[in-house]
Amino acid sequence: MTPTPQDGNDNTASTLQIAAVLTELTAAAIAPVQVGNNHFVILPPGYEHKDITDLVAKTKDTPARKSGTTVVHDVPSLLLLCADRAQEHADAQGYIYADLTGRAITAVWNDQRQAHTPGWRDHRAVFKAELTPEFKRWIENDRKQMSQETFAEFIEDNAVDLPEATLLLEVAGTLQAKTDVQFRSARRLDNGQVQLGYTETINTTAGAEGALTVPKEFKVGVRIFKNGSGYLINARLKYRLLQGAVKFFYELDRPERAVELAFEGYVKEVREKSGYTPILAGASGPHHEQNVSDRTRRARAH
Repeated sequence: MTPTPQDGNDNTASTLQIAAVLTELTAAAIAPVQVGNNHFVILPPGYEHKDITDLVAKTKDTPARKSGTTVVHDVPSLLLLCADRAQEHADAQGYIYADLTGRAITAVWNDQRQAHTPGWRDHRAVFKAELTPEFKRWIENDRKQMSQETFAEFIEDNAVDLPEATLLLEVAGTLQAKTDVQFRSARRLDNGQVQLGYTETINTTAGAEGALTVPKEFKVGVRIFKNGSGYLINARLKYRLLQGAVKFFYELDRPERAVELAFEGYVKEVREKSGYTPILAGASGPHHEQNVSDRTRRARAH
């Protein structure tokens, strides 16, 4: 049966109506859905199921809650943030962690301190104690054998770190002046110092005898951490005689203990002034955003 023009118009109208309904259903299906504070979009097969929560949040004047990590460079700044949080009465969920290995003190404001109230653990403040350049120099050269010229230059360049530098500077000056000598003997004196005997070559046939007295020990006075206090570290001065030449080196007395004491001083100050007790020894672990990122990477890997 051949359709009449009228039948054709009816079919066209019906097709348009069906298309309109499908369009409405499709629009409804892919419309953003809010679940709590999260926003999702569901797309047809072959497309992504995309979380647009962050995109929606950026359109707001202010975020729904506080988050983020503040990095401070001294303990007073960390204490100031602790005081601000206490004024907001939002510190009941917080913990402060002291990590000696990483030399970091981390405050997690929205931690999981209350047994039945989970926290996001993504609102933080971190203070990382950084070693000073001068302390790094002494650590890097600890037990490193140096020629007499190199040792003399090292002592002169770092004399500001030597509170009792008179004798060492005299040694450095002698080592720089007596470059054409043959060291031949060593004798320990009653006061614990060492006397190194040498022969200085004046010409091809004659020489002058001499002696160089070096201290057995000396002290290094440096700040361990930037913006921190100074510490005195004992050091033992040692030498090696080999075929007329002398090699000097020093050994710092337990420098790692000085680092521990300096860091413990920071922890004590935070414990006494922050209002957070106790301070937990250890690292705070990854926060929520890091966990989400890890899960996302694992999902993509599969």
